[in-house]
Amino acid sequence: MITRTTYPNRKEWLIGRSHGLGASDIGSVLGVSGFKTPIQLWKEKVGAVAPKDISDNPRVQFGNVAEEPLREMFRLMHPEYELTFEPFTILRPVGRYSFLSCTPDGELIELSSGRKGIYESKTATCLSRNDWEKWDRQIPKTYYAQILEQMFCGEFEFAVVWALLLNADGDASLRAYKFERSDCESDIQFFLPRAEVFWRHVENGTMPSQILTL
Repeated sequence: MITRTTYPNRKEWLIGRSHGLGASDIGSVLGVSGFKTPIQLWKEKVGAVAPKDISDNPRVQFGNVAEEPLREMFRLMHPEYELTFEPFTILRPVGRYSFLSCTPDGELIELSSGRKGIYESKTATCLSRNDWEKWDRQIPKTYYAQILEQMFCGEFEFAVVWALLLNADGDASLRAYKFERSDCESDIQFFLPRAEVFWRHVENGTMPSQILTL
């Protein structure tokens, strides 16, 4: 069972999502994020430091502006899905893991089956072979952790990551990566207890390990 809360504006939505762990936090919890360590995330959650403002980062700005065009391109290229988007809606599971939440980039209905799924869009600039390998028949680990949390929080049956990848010359490649929840269930069960342990550290004010283990 899940709860769905829609906030009237971005300010109230930001306050709502600050209570608990969002989908973008899970990569940091697991120590697979290239953006933030578990210790950095813990310090933010206990109020020891303010989250770094990255709104003026050109890549972040590009990704924000690209979100709606990418949704429209997905609708055009993938008519097998119905894609909807509610910008200030937070989904939470009821019960033990109610400290988890997500705000999807979009929600999907697979028209042939009626199944419900998650849509997540990403933009990335790939400047090296290693950058491209992270997207070679897979997605970066921190984004994989994100969709695991989203599938769990919203009780979705699958996830589609729609990625715009750019090279050093600005040439672009659009790729779709589909994940079935049934194939990811063991990974969902892997992250849940680790997220729970991390959240206990937040509630108790005790610092977790740099790489969280049970």
